[in-house]
Amino acid sequence: SSRGLASSTEIPLVTLLPRAWIGFSRGPWRCVGLAALVLISASGPAVVGHDLRLAGSPWLNRLGDLSVLTSLVLPLLPLLALLRLTDGLLPDRREDRPDQTWRQLLHQAFTLMLLEMLLVLGGVGLIQSLSWMLGRWSTALAGLSVLLGGLVLMSWLFSQTLAFPLLVHERCRALQAMDHSRQLVHRNGLKVLALLGMLLGINLLGLIGATLGLLLSLPFSALVLMACCRPQTPFSNDSRRNMFPT
Repeated sequence: SSRGLASSTEIPLVTLLPRAWIGFSRGPWRCVGLAALVLISASGPAVVGHDLRLAGSPWLNRLGDLSVLTSLVLPLLPLLALLRLTDGLLPDRREDRPDQTWRQLLHQAFTLMLLEMLLVLGGVGLIQSLSWMLGRWSTALAGLSVLLGGLVLMSWLFSQTLAFPLLVHERCRALQAMDHSRQLVHRNGLKVLALLGMLLGINLLGLIGATLGLLLSLPFSALVLMACCRPQTPFSNDSRRNMFPT
């Protein structure tokens, strides 16, 4: 998969929406059903946890905190299912990938999520420590360290935009998905910025109508992300196949 990534470096931004529409038309109800599961698994435990924390009892408060934490992890299961479904619905499917069971996918997904969280928390802790040390000599240096450290951390998070989609598409390990995402984003920085803006706009539209539009915008966003995992070689005729509706 690394050789395929090396030879295919261009995200075809213009064709993402047409290909996403093709994929959605192949399984609209399955996409909507999994999007509903994502929303229910995220909002249900969060609402229950909020109500428990209002009860006033210390035990209920702890149970409410646990319920809120569950709402952060539980949506990962239907989200992975949605990404896997949309990956198979897109027109340019790959048949040369290794087999991967659900157990392997969940293991790698939780590993990826844990690694990303540890790196972010470690980065924040390092920035705070460096700022505290420099603040003993100069507040200007401390502020500069926070600014530069924040930029580096944001740059890292930006480079991991496609880590989860690549994990599902390439059927690789967590560290490989992180490295592939870094390479792909590095080569397509402006396109990934435009992609994030497009996804933000799609989901803001989905919030219209008491968030019911998210049932459509979430699977469409997943299709767009999975289409980004199929980068094209510039000026290659073969790479342009199945990109537009026929």
